Amino acid sequence: MAIERFYQALDEETAASLTPAQKTALEDAVLAITLTTRQRIDIRRTVSFFGRRYFYVLLVGRDRRRMPRRESTLGRLAISVLVVFWLLFCAVSIFITLYLIKSALGIDIFKNFHVGIWTWLIEHQR
Repeated sequence: MAIERFYQALDEETAASLTPAQKTALEDAVLAITLTTRQRIDIRRTVSFFGRRYFYVLLVGRDRRRMPRRESTLGRLAISVLVVFWLLFCAVSIFITLYLIKSALGIDIFKNFHVGIWTWLIEHQR
C-alpha cells in the first residue's frame, strides 16, 4: 500500500526512468520508514464525537529504526512530572483507602487524633 502511494506521488517520467535496482532500493526504503502493520499490536479506530469524527491509533512493537530518535529535555521533564504526580496520586489513594478501612473497623492508632475523613463521609452520606 505504501509503495503504491509512493509511485502515485512520483512523476511518471521519473518512475519510468528508474532501473530495477533503483526501484528495489526505493521500495526497501519506503517499507523501512512506514508503519505498515509491522507492530505486534496495531489498532486504528475512528470515533464520532459531537458531530465530528476523530481517530486514534495504538501501535505497540519493537523500535526497529537504525537511528534513535532524540528526546527533548522538555519532553523528559513533562514525563517526569507526570510520573511523579501519578505516583503521588496512587500513594494518596492507597493512604485514604487504608485510613477508611481502619476507621470502618474502629481501630485507633493514635488516641484522640482523627483526620476527619471518616466522620465527614458518615455525615455527608445522608
